[in-house]
Amino acid sequence: MEAFFNKEGGLLSVKVSGRLDTISSNDLMAKVRENLDDTVKEVAVDCSNLTYISSSGLRVLMTIYKKIAPKGGALTLRDLTPQVGEVLNITGMANLFNIE
Repeated sequence: MEAFFNKEGGLLSVKVSGRLDTISSNDLMAKVRENLDDTVKEVAVDCSNLTYISSSGLRVLMTIYKKIAPKGGALTLRDLTPQVGEVLNITGMANLFNIE
């Protein structure tokens, strides 16, 4: 898994590629913590190259959501692959996030 971060104003953009599984989700969560400060109101995750997401990966998304939602922020998932979209739909988590 690779993740690239870009912070502009209150928007944190994240591009994730590869597999977001038990091992890589810990790495991603550490990087998210480094970049997700009090100035961030919105997080946009580009999932166009995300081939797999496990429950650990879903936990990372929920952690981001819980951090920014109380501030009126939003988590947007962009360009979901069919596999990732199916996991979000099956778990009911697709209803929590903005999906583009």
